[in-house]
Amino acid sequence: MARDLIAEPDLQFTKDLIAAGGDDLKKCYQCATCSVACKVAPDNYPFPRKEMIWAQWGQKDKLLNDPDVWLCHQCNDCSITCPRGANPGDALKAVRKMVIQNNARPGFFGKLVGESSMFVLALGIPAVIVLLILMISGFGVPAGPVKYSAHHLHPKDGFIWLPLIQVIFTAALAFSVVSLVMSLKTYWNNLETNNPVPVGNVRRDFVPSLLETLSEILPHTTFKECEANNIRYSAHLLTFWGMIGLAVTTAIVAFNVDMLGLLPPSQNGPGTVPIKILGNISAIAFVVGLGIMLFRRLNVPDQVGGSSYFDWFFLVIICAAGVTGVLTELSRFAGWAGGAYTIYAFHLWFVLTLLLYIPFSKFAHLGYRTVAIAWSKSAGRNVMTATKPKCVSAPPVEAAQP
Repeated sequence: MARDLIAEPDLQFTKDLIAAGGDDLKKCYQCATCSVACKVAPDNYPFPRKEMIWAQWGQKDKLLNDPDVWLCHQCNDCSITCPRGANPGDALKAVRKMVIQNNARPGFFGKLVGESSMFVLALGIPAVIVLLILMISGFGVPAGPVKYSAHHLHPKDGFIWLPLIQVIFTAALAFSVVSLVMSLKTYWNNLETNNPVPVGNVRRDFVPSLLETLSEILPHTTFKECEANNIRYSAHLLTFWGMIGLAVTTAIVAFNVDMLGLLPPSQNGPGTVPIKILGNISAIAFVVGLGIMLFRRLNVPDQVGGSSYFDWFFLVIICAAGVTGVLTELSRFAGWAGGAYTIYAFHLWFVLTLLLYIPFSKFAHLGYRTVAIAWSKSAGRNVMTATKPKCVSAPPVEAAQP
């Protein structure tokens, strides 16, 4: 019986991929310049040439279960050297967005965050929650120095009732963690099912593979290999560690206040305690890193690559959270009660938005990238050498089952 060279094309998938940001993928004529230019692609599984083939041919299952799309950091070395302007980096970015939506649990939230038509609803859900918190806490500016947290409602000794914030934000974080774990587990199982380990490859245990992956991701080691847009390494590193520092600060403050009953740093004087210093330094790093990203995205799009709604949703929300956080701090120092409380309410809105949508926005990149690289290492696929070959060809396209 005759065998097809490729599986049945999914033309709608190709159209969706183009709409998601891969606008120019049809320009690709398979010269393999992109794979030669990429310094982070494994030599035995080079990308993005094979991904561009699969995208043009509508090979949905191939692309959505391809771990190599997560090895790409979108430095755009490939796009800048492409003689046809096909922008492979943008095509892979669009695939990553679709991977997140395809594996999202629950699936509705993947569409909620990824589709521009649902923007109002996506922001409206956390906005309504924050408004309910304000309503229960009692609207109005409390007398005296600026104090955000109220431990009592009658009489009111602060702006927002702290126990309510703790319950709702902890619940939002728990929802995101459970959802992210379920989504990543689904993705891992899809990788196992759709990527048979080559004969001769020795499977490694998951834990050593994961630890090796984290040792590369945390310092952004692979990111340093990118040349065309290397400033992104510094910007991402500042944002990444700034975000971690803010998370650690929040966790320590919550433990001290909730478990030990200590006063929050905001009542001990500005910057006078170590945790407050850590929080301020982390906030500065976070805002500076994001500022670099936004400046380059707006001023040198040819180097940074195209920006889709999915990109802007994440960047706007995370920037809004960072900026309102800094302004909240400055307003309290200045003693501007009305402005401080208003900005703080917006800050809570943006932070809650980030917490709720961690598994469905570009925040999820960290989880999917970690899983994909760890799986590649465990399967013996992630092999890189110091010198790229002069010519790289894509592996043969597997034949479909008759």
